[in-house]
Amino acid sequence: MRTLLFQGYMWGYILTKANKSFTINKLNKAGKNKEKIELMNKIIQKCTNNLIKISGADLKITGTENIPLNEPVLYVGNHQGNMDIPILYSTAPQTMAFVAKKEMEKIPLLGYWMKERGCVFINRENVRSSLKAINQAIESLKSGNSLAIFPEGTRSKGPEIGNFKSGSLRIAIKAGVKVIPVTFKDSYKLINKNGRNTPAKVSVHYSDPIDSRSFKDTNKLASAVLAQIKKHL
Repeated sequence: MRTLLFQGYMWGYILTKANKSFTINKLNKAGKNKEKIELMNKIIQKCTNNLIKISGADLKITGTENIPLNEPVLYVGNHQGNMDIPILYSTAPQTMAFVAKKEMEKIPLLGYWMKERGCVFINRENVRSSLKAINQAIESLKSGNSLAIFPEGTRSKGPEIGNFKSGSLRIAIKAGVKVIPVTFKDSYKLINKNGRNTPAKVSVHYSDPIDSRSFKDTNKLASAVLAQIKKHL
């Protein structure tokens, strides 16, 4: 029952907000990007807050005081399950767009909302497309927009951490922004491998910022970030 309620709410909410696309397009034409993002943040945050409640997640959030509020950052987290994204969006003290796989862009309505919010879509099977997306992410950070990325590239669906792709940290180095390591612990329990939603206690820790300008090697930066993530698992 909880699973049906979760899925029904998420897609129902997206459908009810479809009419907002007219307002978003109007703001785009007027060049009012700040106003557009503020509107979308308000809509998205309401949805993610309610999804967390419906999921039965009992959250323990620590380290938010570590996040600088007056500059863009790159959130880098381990990826245990589908709830990581709404949890991150709802609990971080500043909002962000996501670096996501290209397939997400093709999902009706959801793909539109993600694109308009500034999400960057990467096609890892196409080198040219990937480079274009990486440059887009770099420019977004330089423009003052925070981003989030999961270097594993997919959900682990368990407590372990998958292959941590260090190349994704090039975004931070090229943009010259700080990296916030984010540790998700037990979020995979909220939606099991069969797609069933069950309540669970979940811990999220935001570690101290790591200044990417101190690194020239993406592997060394990735190792430093991964060490902080593992420290709080």
